[in-house]
Amino acid sequence: MKVTNDVLTELVHIRNAIDDAYAKLDVALYEKKTAAKVSYSDVKPFDLVSDNFEYIVQRINNIRDGAEVVGDE
Repeated sequence: MKVTNDVLTELVHIRNAIDDAYAKLDVALYEKKTAAKVSYSDVKPFDLVSDNFEYIVQRINNIRDGAEVVGDE
């Protein structure tokens, strides 16, 4: 795949944004369970979207690693 340096720069920015989102989502939150007695269960928001993040990161890495830089020479 042929890309320009601008595209590679944008891929780096996208990857950094994904890494930042991962860091923000990889925290423990607690979901309230109401019954006769109130209890809380540990929930990690990242677990709900980890497959999506993995897919996006794999595609970005494939594009970056297989890219042939054109222009800006």
